[in-house]
Amino acid sequence: MISSGHLTGFMNELKTEKNVLCAFIEILKKEEHALIDGKIDEIDYLTSDKSRLIEELIQLDDKRSEYMKQQGLSFEKNIVNAWLTEQCADQPDVKVLWDELLRLAQTAQQLNHTNGLIISNHLQHNQRAFAALHCAAGNVSLYGPRGQTYL
Repeated sequence: MISSGHLTGFMNELKTEKNVLCAFIEILKKEEHALIDGKIDEIDYLTSDKSRLIEELIQLDDKRSEYMKQQGLSFEKNIVNAWLTEQCADQPDVKVLWDELLRLAQTAQQLNHTNGLIISNHLQHNQRAFAALHCAAGNVSLYGPRGQTYL
């Protein structure tokens, strides 16, 4: 069993990580709205906040990974779940918090993927517009990054 002091510290770290992840998700939601609305200035502002939160999440992940390594665990979802179930049987809040953290991470991953798709769509639209302008200016042959002709 984990000592109560270590368990309290571990829970506090998970709570901090949860809070930072929630803030990151809010930034991703704002980014999605800004991308849809075409508010480029807002996206620039959100990017700096997003980068700061990513750095914070990386540091928290590193601390958690180090703690798990000290416990003799490899950081795999089922191993951590089994360990939490065994070690924190009398503290179900830890497992609930861990499960919530995993759900939030999945939400962040989905939002980030959606934003990437929106950006890709905007990029394709801009490339087509650029090609059309190039053709209108009399420069008919355009080449892609691999040397292929395209419009």
